[in-house]
Amino acid sequence: MKKRVIAFISATIMATVGLTSCNNGLGINPDGTYTWKMALNSSEGDNAYDTGALFAQKVEELTNGRVTVDLYGGGSLGTTSEVLEGMKFGVANVMVESVGTLSTFTELANIDAMPYLFRDYDHFMEVWNSELGDEIKDTVGEAAGFELIGGTYRGPRIVTATKEMKNIEDFKGFKLRAPNLEMYLETWKWLHAAPTPISMTETYTALQQKTVEGQENPMTDSLNYAFDEVCKYWIKTNHVYSCNLIVMDREYFNNLPEDIQQAVVEAAEYAGEVVGQQQLEKEAVAEQELIEKGCEIVEVDTEAFTEYFADFADEKFPYLSDWVERIKAVGTES
Repeated sequence: MKKRVIAFISATIMATVGLTSCNNGLGINPDGTYTWKMALNSSEGDNAYDTGALFAQKVEELTNGRVTVDLYGGGSLGTTSEVLEGMKFGVANVMVESVGTLSTFTELANIDAMPYLFRDYDHFMEVWNSELGDEIKDTVGEAAGFELIGGTYRGPRIVTATKEMKNIEDFKGFKLRAPNLEMYLETWKWLHAAPTPISMTETYTALQQKTVEGQENPMTDSLNYAFDEVCKYWIKTNHVYSCNLIVMDREYFNNLPEDIQQAVVEAAEYAGEVVGQQQLEKEAVAEQELIEKGCEIVEVDTEAFTEYFADFADEKFPYLSDWVERIKAVGTES
Protein backbone atom coordinates (compact mmCIF):
# COMPACT_ATOMS: atom_id res chain seq x y z
CA MET A 1 0.00 0.00 0.00
CA LYS A 2 2.78 2.39 0.97
CA LYS A 3 4.56 1.81 -2.36
CA ARG A 4 1.36 2.61 -4.27
CA VAL A 5 0.86 5.82 -2.30
CA ILE A 6 4.47 6.92 -2.90
CA ALA A 7 4.17 6.13 -6.60
CA PHE A 8 0.94 8.11 -6.80
CA ILE A 9 2.49 11.06 -4.99
CA SER A 10 5.56 11.06 -7.24
CA ALA A 11 3.45 10.91 -10.39
CA THR A 12 1.19 13.70 -9.17
CA ILE A 13 4.11 15.95 -8.24
CA MET A 14 5.72 15.45 -11.65
CA ALA A 15 2.42 16.25 -13.36
CA THR A 16 2.01 19.31 -11.18
CA VAL A 17 5.49 20.60 -12.00
CA GLY A 18 4.97 19.97 -15.69
CA LEU A 19 1.51 21.53 -15.92
CA THR A 20 1.82 24.30 -13.35
CA SER A 21 5.10 26.05 -13.90
CA CYS A 22 3.71 29.16 -12.20
CA ASN A 23 4.24 27.60 -8.75
CA ASN A 24 6.47 25.12 -6.96
CA GLY A 25 3.87 22.43 -6.39
CA LEU A 26 3.08 23.81 -2.94
CA GLY A 27 0.83 26.60 -4.15
CA ILE A 28 3.33 29.47 -3.87
CA ASN A 29 3.77 31.62 -6.99
CA PRO A 30 6.92 33.64 -7.82
CA ASP A 31 5.10 36.91 -7.11
CA GLY A 32 4.23 35.83 -3.56
CA THR A 33 0.61 34.97 -4.30
CA TYR A 34 -0.90 31.53 -3.71
CA THR A 35 -2.75 29.17 -6.02
CA TRP A 36 -4.09 26.25 -4.02
CA LYS A 37 -5.50 22.95 -5.22
CA MET A 38 -8.55 21.83 -3.27
CA ALA A 39 -9.37 18.10 -3.32
CA LEU A 40 -13.04 17.14 -3.15
CA ASN A 41 -14.62 13.72 -3.46
CA SER A 42 -17.97 15.04 -4.62
CA SER A 43 -19.54 17.49 -7.06
CA GLU A 44 -21.61 20.64 -6.86
CA GLY A 45 -24.64 20.32 -4.61
CA ASP A 46 -22.87 18.14 -2.07
CA ASN A 47 -22.20 19.51 1.42
CA ALA A 48 -18.41 19.18 1.21
CA TYR A 49 -18.17 20.55 -2.32
CA ASP A 50 -20.37 23.55 -1.55
CA THR A 51 -18.34 24.25 1.59
CA GLY A 52 -15.15 24.18 -0.47
CA ALA A 53 -16.58 26.40 -3.18
CA LEU A 54 -17.78 29.04 -0.72
CA PHE A 55 -14.49 28.87 1.19
CA ALA A 56 -12.57 29.44 -2.06
CA GLN A 57 -14.70 32.45 -2.93
CA LYS A 58 -14.42 33.98 0.54
CA VAL A 59 -10.67 33.47 1.02
CA GLU A 60 -9.95 35.12 -2.34
CA GLU A 61 -12.13 38.05 -1.31
CA LEU A 62 -10.51 38.39 2.13
CA THR A 63 -6.98 38.30 0.71
CA ASN A 64 -7.74 40.66 -2.18
CA GLY A 65 -6.81 37.96 -4.65
CA ARG A 66 -3.53 36.94 -3.03
CA VAL A 67 -5.00 33.46 -2.56
CA THR A 68 -6.94 31.67 -5.26
CA VAL A 69 -8.28 28.15 -4.87
CA ASP A 70 -8.88 25.77 -7.77
CA LEU A 71 -11.47 23.07 -7.06
CA TYR A 72 -10.83 19.47 -8.14
CA GLY A 73 -14.05 17.53 -7.63
CA GLY A 74 -15.03 13.91 -8.05
CA GLY A 75 -11.89 12.55 -6.42
CA SER A 76 -9.82 13.66 -9.42
CA LEU A 77 -6.70 14.20 -7.30
CA GLY A 78 -6.89 10.71 -5.79
CA THR A 79 -8.62 8.88 -2.98
CA THR A 80 -9.01 10.51 0.40
CA SER A 81 -6.08 8.56 1.85
CA GLU A 82 -3.86 9.33 -1.15
CA VAL A 83 -4.58 13.04 -0.93
CA LEU A 84 -4.07 13.21 2.82
CA GLU A 85 -0.80 11.26 2.57
CA GLY A 86 0.40 13.52 -0.22
CA MET A 87 -0.65 16.94 1.08
CA LYS A 88 2.81 17.81 2.40
CA PHE A 89 4.16 17.09 -1.10
CA GLY A 90 1.66 19.32 -2.90
CA VAL A 91 -0.80 16.71 -4.14
CA ALA A 92 -3.38 19.15 -2.76
CA ASN A 93 -3.15 22.18 -0.50
CA VAL A 94 -6.67 22.04 0.91
CA MET A 95 -9.28 19.34 1.37
CA VAL A 96 -12.82 19.28 2.74
CA GLU A 97 -13.47 16.18 4.82
CA SER A 98 -14.76 14.99 8.17
CA VAL A 99 -12.64 14.45 11.27
CA GLY A 100 -13.27 10.71 11.03
CA THR A 101 -11.28 10.34 7.81
CA LEU A 102 -8.12 11.08 9.82
CA SER A 103 -8.50 7.92 11.90
CA THR A 104 -5.69 6.26 9.92
CA PHE A 105 -3.38 9.00 11.24
CA THR A 106 -4.63 9.08 14.83
CA GLU A 107 -7.19 6.96 16.67
CA LEU A 108 -8.45 10.13 18.38
CA ALA A 109 -10.24 10.99 15.12
CA ASN A 110 -12.67 8.16 15.85
CA ILE A 111 -14.58 10.55 18.11
CA ASP A 112 -16.21 11.97 14.98
CA ALA A 113 -18.21 8.79 14.34
CA MET A 114 -19.04 7.81 17.93
CA PRO A 115 -22.68 6.64 17.82
CA TYR A 116 -25.33 8.50 19.80
CA LEU A 117 -22.83 11.03 21.08
CA PHE A 118 -25.08 14.00 20.35
CA ARG A 119 -28.67 14.34 21.46
CA ASP A 120 -29.79 16.47 18.53
CA TYR A 121 -28.79 19.32 16.20
CA ASP A 122 -28.73 21.95 18.95
CA HIS A 123 -26.43 19.85 21.14
CA PHE A 124 -24.14 19.17 18.18
CA MET A 125 -23.85 22.85 17.28
CA GLU A 126 -23.32 23.87 20.90
CA VAL A 127 -20.36 21.49 21.19
CA TRP A 128 -18.70 22.33 17.89
CA ASN A 129 -19.03 26.08 18.48
CA SER A 130 -17.51 25.83 21.96
CA GLU A 131 -14.02 25.72 23.41
CA LEU A 132 -14.45 21.95 23.63
CA GLY A 133 -15.05 21.80 19.89
CA ASP A 134 -11.88 23.81 19.28
CA GLU A 135 -9.98 21.53 21.64
CA ILE A 136 -11.11 18.43 19.73
CA LYS A 137 -10.07 19.90 16.39
CA ASP A 138 -6.72 21.05 17.74
CA THR A 139 -5.93 17.80 19.56
CA VAL A 140 -6.88 15.56 16.64
CA GLY A 141 -5.18 17.89 14.17
CA GLU A 142 -1.92 18.00 16.11
CA ALA A 143 -1.84 14.22 16.49
CA ALA A 144 -2.59 13.66 12.79
CA GLY A 145 -0.43 16.48 11.39
CA PHE A 146 -3.26 18.56 9.95
CA GLU A 147 -4.87 21.91 10.64
CA LEU A 148 -8.63 21.45 11.07
CA ILE A 149 -10.61 24.63 10.51
CA GLY A 150 -14.26 25.66 10.58
CA GLY A 151 -17.01 23.07 10.56
CA THR A 152 -20.05 22.53 8.36
CA TYR A 153 -23.05 20.67 9.76
CA ARG A 154 -23.78 17.84 7.31
CA GLY A 155 -26.85 16.26 8.83
CA PRO A 156 -27.32 13.13 10.94
CA ARG A 157 -26.54 9.76 9.39
CA ILE A 158 -29.58 7.59 8.75
CA VAL A 159 -30.12 4.11 7.29
CA THR A 160 -31.67 3.50 3.88
CA ALA A 161 -32.87 -0.07 3.46
CA THR A 162 -34.76 -2.48 1.26
CA LYS A 163 -36.83 -3.61 4.24
CA GLU A 164 -38.51 -1.84 7.14
CA MET A 165 -36.67 -1.77 10.44
CA LYS A 166 -37.65 0.16 13.51
CA ASN A 167 -36.42 -1.57 16.67
CA ILE A 168 -32.95 -2.55 17.87
CA GLU A 169 -33.62 -6.24 17.35
CA ASP A 170 -34.60 -5.61 13.72
CA PHE A 171 -30.96 -4.84 12.90
CA LYS A 172 -29.69 -8.29 13.84
CA GLY A 173 -28.11 -9.85 10.75
CA PHE A 174 -28.84 -6.77 8.64
CA LYS A 175 -26.36 -6.54 5.76
CA LEU A 176 -25.38 -2.96 5.08
CA ARG A 177 -22.65 -1.06 3.36
CA ALA A 178 -20.57 0.85 5.90
CA PRO A 179 -17.40 2.96 5.59
CA ASN A 180 -14.22 0.95 6.05
CA LEU A 181 -13.44 2.71 9.32
CA GLU A 182 -13.17 0.96 12.68
CA MET A 183 -15.79 3.07 14.47
CA TYR A 184 -18.49 2.46 11.87
CA LEU A 185 -17.79 -1.25 11.65
CA GLU A 186 -17.85 -1.68 15.42
CA THR A 187 -21.07 0.34 15.67
CA TRP A 188 -22.99 -2.07 13.46
CA LYS A 189 -21.40 -5.13 15.05
CA TRP A 190 -22.67 -3.80 18.39
CA LEU A 191 -26.16 -4.04 16.89
CA HIS A 192 -25.33 -7.57 15.65
CA ALA A 193 -25.67 -6.37 12.07
CA ALA A 194 -23.33 -7.44 9.25
CA PRO A 195 -21.42 -4.34 8.04
CA THR A 196 -19.71 -4.67 4.65
CA PRO A 197 -17.13 -2.12 3.48
CA ILE A 198 -17.94 -1.21 -0.14
CA SER A 199 -16.92 1.82 -2.18
CA MET A 200 -19.70 4.42 -2.43
CA THR A 201 -19.46 4.21 -6.23
CA GLU A 202 -20.32 0.51 -6.02
CA THR A 203 -23.05 0.71 -3.36
CA TYR A 204 -25.97 1.37 -5.71
CA THR A 205 -25.15 -1.77 -7.70
CA ALA A 206 -24.65 -3.77 -4.49
CA LEU A 207 -28.15 -2.77 -3.38
CA GLN A 208 -29.59 -3.65 -6.78
CA GLN A 209 -27.96 -7.07 -6.69
CA LYS A 210 -28.95 -7.57 -3.03
CA THR A 211 -25.33 -7.99 -1.97
CA VAL A 212 -26.33 -5.64 0.85
CA GLU A 213 -29.75 -4.66 2.18
CA GLY A 214 -28.95 -1.06 3.00
CA GLN A 215 -26.42 1.68 3.63
CA GLU A 216 -26.04 4.65 5.97
CA ASN A 217 -25.30 8.30 5.24
CA PRO A 218 -26.91 11.70 5.80
CA MET A 219 -30.30 11.89 4.09
CA THR A 220 -29.33 14.49 1.49
CA ASP A 221 -26.16 12.60 0.55
CA SER A 222 -28.16 9.40 0.15
CA LEU A 223 -30.67 11.18 -2.07
CA ASN A 224 -27.84 12.62 -4.18
CA TYR A 225 -26.67 9.05 -4.80
CA ALA A 226 -30.23 8.13 -5.93
CA PHE A 227 -30.61 5.47 -3.26
CA ASP A 228 -34.34 6.20 -3.30
CA GLU A 229 -34.42 4.07 -6.46
CA VAL A 230 -33.18 0.97 -4.61
CA CYS A 231 -34.19 1.63 -0.99
CA LYS A 232 -37.84 2.18 -0.08
CA TYR A 233 -37.29 2.59 3.65
CA TRP A 234 -35.43 5.59 5.10
CA ILE A 235 -34.87 4.94 8.77
CA LYS A 236 -34.07 7.99 10.91
CA THR A 237 -31.63 6.35 13.28
CA ASN A 238 -29.71 9.65 13.54
CA HIS A 239 -26.84 7.60 14.93
CA VAL A 240 -24.00 9.98 14.04
CA TYR A 241 -23.87 13.77 13.77
CA SER A 242 -20.82 14.89 11.85
CA CYS A 243 -19.36 17.94 10.16
CA ASN A 244 -17.07 18.67 7.25
CA LEU A 245 -13.92 20.67 7.94
CA ILE A 246 -11.32 22.57 5.96
CA VAL A 247 -8.19 20.41 6.18
CA MET A 248 -4.64 21.62 5.49
CA ASP A 249 -1.20 20.23 6.25
CA ARG A 250 -0.38 21.61 9.70
CA GLU A 251 3.21 22.61 8.97
CA TYR A 252 2.21 24.27 5.71
CA PHE A 253 -0.55 26.26 7.44
CA ASN A 254 1.71 27.34 10.29
CA ASN A 255 4.27 28.67 7.81
CA LEU A 256 1.74 30.89 6.05
CA PRO A 257 1.80 34.65 6.76
CA GLU A 258 -0.38 35.49 9.74
CA ASP A 259 -2.87 37.51 7.69
CA ILE A 260 -3.34 34.59 5.30
CA GLN A 261 -3.91 32.24 8.25
CA GLN A 262 -6.54 34.62 9.62
CA ALA A 263 -8.25 34.82 6.24
CA VAL A 264 -8.34 31.03 5.99
CA VAL A 265 -9.93 30.70 9.43
CA GLU A 266 -12.49 33.42 8.72
CA ALA A 267 -13.37 31.96 5.32
CA ALA A 268 -13.72 28.45 6.76
CA GLU A 269 -16.00 29.61 9.56
CA TYR A 270 -18.08 31.66 7.15
CA ALA A 271 -18.50 28.77 4.71
CA GLY A 272 -19.38 26.42 7.56
CA GLU A 273 -22.07 28.72 8.92
CA VAL A 274 -23.70 29.41 5.55
CA VAL A 275 -23.62 25.88 4.14
CA GLY A 276 -24.59 24.39 7.51
CA GLN A 277 -27.74 26.51 7.56
CA GLN A 278 -28.47 25.52 3.97
CA GLN A 279 -28.10 21.90 5.02
CA LEU A 280 -30.94 22.23 7.51
CA GLU A 281 -33.19 23.56 4.76
CA LYS A 282 -32.10 20.81 2.35
CA GLU A 283 -33.02 18.12 4.88
CA ALA A 284 -36.63 19.29 5.05
CA VAL A 285 -36.84 19.48 1.25
CA ALA A 286 -35.23 16.05 0.84
CA GLU A 287 -37.65 14.38 3.25
CA GLN A 288 -40.65 15.79 1.40
CA GLU A 289 -39.17 14.72 -1.93
CA LEU A 290 -38.70 11.17 -0.65
CA ILE A 291 -42.31 10.99 0.51
CA GLU A 292 -43.48 12.19 -2.90
CA LYS A 293 -41.37 9.48 -4.53
CA GLY A 294 -43.11 6.82 -2.48
CA CYS A 295 -40.37 6.15 0.05
CA GLU A 296 -41.32 5.51 3.67
CA ILE A 297 -39.74 7.64 6.40
CA VAL A 298 -39.37 5.47 9.50
CA GLU A 299 -39.04 7.14 12.91
CA VAL A 300 -37.24 5.20 15.64
CA ASP A 301 -36.95 5.58 19.39
CA THR A 302 -33.50 7.20 19.45
CA GLU A 303 -33.55 7.27 23.25
CA ALA A 304 -33.73 3.47 23.27
CA PHE A 305 -30.81 3.28 20.83
CA THR A 306 -28.85 5.77 22.93
CA GLU A 307 -29.36 3.65 26.03
CA TYR A 308 -28.35 0.51 24.10
CA PHE A 309 -25.02 2.17 23.24
CA ALA A 310 -24.41 3.45 26.79
CA ASP A 311 -21.36 1.21 27.39
CA PHE A 312 -20.09 1.23 23.82
CA ALA A 313 -17.30 3.80 24.30
CA ASP A 314 -16.02 2.29 27.54
CA GLU A 315 -15.87 -1.22 26.10
CA LYS A 316 -14.70 -0.55 22.55
CA PHE A 317 -12.93 2.82 22.63
CA PRO A 318 -11.91 3.55 26.25
CA TYR A 319 -9.34 6.14 25.15
CA LEU A 320 -12.28 8.30 24.02
CA SER A 321 -14.34 7.90 27.20
CA ASP A 322 -13.29 11.24 28.68
CA TRP A 323 -14.28 13.15 25.55
CA VAL A 324 -17.55 11.25 25.35
CA GLU A 325 -18.43 12.22 28.92
CA ARG A 326 -17.49 15.86 28.38
CA ILE A 327 -19.45 16.10 25.14
CA LYS A 328 -22.56 14.47 26.61
CA ALA A 329 -22.40 16.82 29.59
CA VAL A 330 -22.63 19.95 27.42
CA GLY A 331 -26.00 21.60 27.88
CA THR A 332 -26.98 19.47 30.86
CA GLU A 333 -25.31 21.58 33.52
CA SER A 334 -27.84 23.03 35.96
